[in-house]
Amino acid sequence: MTSTHTTEVSTRRQTYTVPTHINEPDKLLFGLTARQLLLLITGASLAYATWLQVLTWAIAWGGGLLWSRGLAFLAVLPLVLVTLAGTFLQIAGRPLELWVLVWIRAHLSPGTSVWRSAKWDAAEERRLHTHNSAHTQEGQRDHEQEGWS
Repeated sequence: MTSTHTTEVSTRRQTYTVPTHINEPDKLLFGLTARQLLLLITGASLAYATWLQVLTWAIAWGGGLLWSRGLAFLAVLPLVLVTLAGTFLQIAGRPLELWVLVWIRAHLSPGTSVWRSAKWDAAEERRLHTHNSAHTQEGQRDHEQEGWS
């Protein structure tokens, strides 16, 4: 008597987590990226150093405390606004400093750009093609008349 034993093989499915935000930078602190933190720290440092410097100069020139603080505030305000814009402002999904670099490169590089529509290009190509083929046919006729083969 032969007996057949069937064993059930338990198959385990392994699951994997697939990262979906590969192209997004990591958030480090308060939801800010490393780039944003670096810009904020640099801008805040420059603004604070400017604040102290202008305040010291204004007091040394004999200005009152309120006038000195007002002058220091006016000197620091553009730095703060540029820092905040550079940190948080994005145009078309790209950071502001990238647009500044593109603008600088466009204004420093020599050259002329000419825009032509696709319709114009197709029409111009047909015109050039018929113009060139007419010249080619004229050239062949001239050669035939002169006895060229």
